Amino acid sequence: MKLSTKGEYGLLAIIDLALHSHKGPVQSFQIAERQSIPKQYLDQLMLTLKKAGLVESSRGRQGGYQLARAASTISILEIITALEGPVENVNFIGKEPLSRNTARDILRSLWSNLFSNTVEVLRTKTLEEVCDQHQKMENQIMYYI
Repeated sequence: MKLSTKGEYGLLAIIDLALHSHKGPVQSFQIAERQSIPKQYLDQLMLTLKKAGLVESSRGRQGGYQLARAASTISILEIITALEGPVENVNFIGKEPLSRNTARDILRSLWSNLFSNTVEVLRTKTLEEVCDQHQKMENQIMYYI
């Protein structure tokens, strides 16, 4: 599995939205500024997230984006899938059936387990949990020597 710039920027955008939407709709230029994402590119990403049912938009002077449902019900896997398409196992060993090469078979199994565990972490981690972790890290006092 490889996360593209589209996936990275999309995740940053929806995390930013979740962190700031308690005050009402968030305008895309605000997200673009905070996350250093080109606004035109961000607008495309937000449209993708809207089509996936993850965000809603409202027009007008006070318009902007907000989450379509509670952050506690949105998994990181769901966001990545909306942005990147289905998550697939990038198998460096190849896709041929089991062979007589025991080392190859062991590595294939290891890679498959790694992929399954990665997907499980992304499936169970919610946007709310990521935002909570963000808030905790932001609130920590940093000491520099």
